[in-house]
Amino acid sequence: MTTEAFHPDHLKPGDTVGHWHIVESLGSGGFGHTFKAEHEGEFFTLKMAVRPAPQLSEATSEKALEEGQVDGRMRHEGAVLLANGHTDGVPHLRAVGRWPHPKNGYLYIVTDFVPGESFHDWREHARPTAAQLVDIFIAVVRVVAQLHRRGILIRDFKSEHVIVPEDGRPTLVDFGSAWLPGGSTLTVGLAPGTPYALPPECVAFLREGSWKQGARFDATEAGDLYQLGVFMYEALTDGWPFDPRLTDKELLTAIQTVVPRDPHRLNPAVPESLSRIALRLLEKRPEDRYKNAEDLLQALWEANKERSTQAWKVPLELPSEGPAPVTQDEVEERRLQKQEAERKAKEAREQEAEELSREEALEQLSVLTQGIQEQLTLADEKHALRKKRWRRIALGAGSLLLLLILWVAWQVWRTPVPPSPVASEKGSSLVSTLRNSRPVRATAAWLCATFSVGCTAAQVRPLPEDCPQDAVRNMEEMNLLNQGAYSVVIDINQPGKQQQEGTYCPGPIVSKVVKYSWTGPLPDGTLLYGQLWTEGLTKEGQEAVLGRYTEALLPDGRRVPVCFVLGDLTGLTIKNPGSMPGAARLPREWSALAVRRWP
Repeated sequence: MTTEAFHPDHLKPGDTVGHWHIVESLGSGGFGHTFKAEHEGEFFTLKMAVRPAPQLSEATSEKALEEGQVDGRMRHEGAVLLANGHTDGVPHLRAVGRWPHPKNGYLYIVTDFVPGESFHDWREHARPTAAQLVDIFIAVVRVVAQLHRRGILIRDFKSEHVIVPEDGRPTLVDFGSAWLPGGSTLTVGLAPGTPYALPPECVAFLREGSWKQGARFDATEAGDLYQLGVFMYEALTDGWPFDPRLTDKELLTAIQTVVPRDPHRLNPAVPESLSRIALRLLEKRPEDRYKNAEDLLQALWEANKERSTQAWKVPLELPSEGPAPVTQDEVEERRLQKQEAERKAKEAREQEAEELSREEALEQLSVLTQGIQEQLTLADEKHALRKKRWRRIALGAGSLLLLLILWVAWQVWRTPVPPSPVASEKGSSLVSTLRNSRPVRATAAWLCATFSVGCTAAQVRPLPEDCPQDAVRNMEEMNLLNQGAYSVVIDINQPGKQQQEGTYCPGPIVSKVVKYSWTGPLPDGTLLYGQLWTEGLTKEGQEAVLGRYTEALLPDGRRVPVCFVLGDLTGLTIKNPGSMPGAARLPREWSALAVRRWP
């Protein structure tokens, strides 16, 4: 049957999208519709955006840009699925297209159909035991660990995105808010997410307000771990750590300040080991959670050793009378928890103030060093002036001495040379006499030493040459070439904000990649190792710095040879005003490019 629908809302069983026959609707949301589809006797899942392809330009309104997130989310999900085509627990991507028009229609993706129920529905009818739940937890965390190893962050993980099939091996779906290394960002501020599952650091970012000026939140693995904690808390208690029915202000305040009740306090049937794992994931400070998904997986395996006990074999259902009442022991424990949280917060504030003071001290030291450098430069200039004065005096004296030597040579030439047997046989020459004259040789040596005749300075700038083949091959495999400029913090060891200047000396340098929507595919936080040359170079008639990078350290720990230059294709960056010899002033954040040949 050929469909006559022209909008995703109108699609119904029996309609056709490309090769895919709609069987039933699986649900819809603010960003798109999901259908069960059939092709050649097999079932698939078809997800379609609710708006057609956006035709956006630089003059596009903020509202239109916001609507463009729909296609952005779908493209993000397709890219994540494509990058994880052989990962267990993630659907396999089968097709990407547009409907009904192949260019301007609604974007859709097709994946393998995952038979099963959402985690909520499965939990309601399966009435799982602690042993069954820990199996689900381990399987889900294993998938998250695999994604993190590839540099992918989920950013909007929740229980609705966990499908549990009959075999009990869960599959994660909906990666529309995921961050993929090298991919574009979705929007200013935070990626689209679920309010009650926002990590505390996201709430702090929202309240700080820099997103109003276009800042974006730098997501980390710790945020995904927090949302895993929300998922486990729900699974153990059949409730949320923070009630979604609260007002926005109350909800955000609770996420930042309130410690949820321990699951094993709410329901005595919950093993305390699993309860502690969930609460550690819900810690307010990212550094107080597990270091990574691998460490979380290890903690779950340790807890899993208890599964043979009777307590792990009973359904984790709340008592009929509801959550267990708060005991005096729990009141005391929560008081101590609050006290400990306040202590950590105080230490964090003191450490932040100490770091700020250290940064200010370093800035003052930098100013002092610059002053000393200026004094030294002034002293050098005075010394050079005195040296120049003496050189002029020496030049005058040398000229007189040279005239004297030439006059003596002239007199020697005019004086008859008594013949000798050797001279009469081999002859005599004025040239050979002058060349072998000791006074002339002494004079030439003196002139060279005094006026640096024939003593040229060493070449500072390295010569242009082709980049090593292994570096070019790595950059081609990682798609780093022909991807536009990158943004880097020139020296990771220099204090200050990215909008400030830095002072740079010649020698080794370690820079850090800063990821923006317009930069190439290198992940945020990648370190570039290279060399700076700061003297004897010019660009457009002004003093300049040359920068080359030969190695990259990726966030996943891989080290790869590369060829990058600082600035543009010339590799040269003009110094900022106020630069001194050996102390070039440049922006703290600058551009870098991947090249096939060193300029």
